[in-house]
Amino acid sequence: MTGVRTAPAGGTEGKEARMAFRVVAAVSCVAAAILAASAAGAVDIRVTGGYTRVAYGDYNTFADGVNAVIAADPTITGELGAIRWIPEIGLEATVPVAAPFSLGAGAGVLWGSSSYEFSAGGSTLSFEHTVKAYPLTATVYADIPAPFAFAKPYAFAGGGAYYATVRFEERLGGTGDVVGYDAELSAWGFGLHGGAGLSFAVAPRIGLDLGVRLRYAKIKGFEGTATSTEGETADVVLGYFEGGEGYMIYGPVRADEAAGTGEGAVDLGGFGVSLGLRVAF
Repeated sequence: MTGVRTAPAGGTEGKEARMAFRVVAAVSCVAAAILAASAAGAVDIRVTGGYTRVAYGDYNTFADGVNAVIAADPTITGELGAIRWIPEIGLEATVPVAAPFSLGAGAGVLWGSSSYEFSAGGSTLSFEHTVKAYPLTATVYADIPAPFAFAKPYAFAGGGAYYATVRFEERLGGTGDVVGYDAELSAWGFGLHGGAGLSFAVAPRIGLDLGVRLRYAKIKGFEGTATSTEGETADVVLGYFEGGEGYMIYGPVRADEAAGTGEGAVDLGGFGVSLGLRVAF
């Protein structure tokens, strides 16, 4: 298929799929407990937003390699951006279980993108990559005693199942026809998170939470479909390959041409800051 790269790639890891299933089951149990507690008027709803610095090592290494090639060729200008600081929003319900602990279940979304376009020798190449992840999380919160009254510190830890999608769009054109492809792949994975924060009361039953979060979530096993500008389709997996002389690949690889190595990953591990609005019911 025109435009879809071919390189070694690995298979799906069943262990991660099983772990994701267990986490989804745990989140479902937590959600059921929260729904039961809400009937007694003992549930908090928190809406959060913030930014997370993710590792995304495979793609950022690929971007660095592309930029090294660009820098070495005076006929090419521009830069392929890395994906590091990305926005994140979430919704969570928590219920107290036994002082000083609370239990929460939530859902959210993280997203980021990177693009590049340059012209050389009468041809133009455009490339865009987008990543999105939808975590379903279960979290334990613990209030921390403090000598001050203006805010209440807390710590938290938990896990989650992550549904992630990656999209690639590439076009190459000149005086003739434009060729290229669109590809979208998805996978389930799991992650762990923890951190701490401060909770501020701003009105009866309303509060603001300022938190710092650490996350581990490296997702593999991406599969999907690529469609060429000519309308041809192919089953693809996410490949990552480093060859000699700066040759690198991070993107869709035809499944029927993949060998046993070079599986690409979406690494959402890193740290972030968030601000949350909390309402008690």
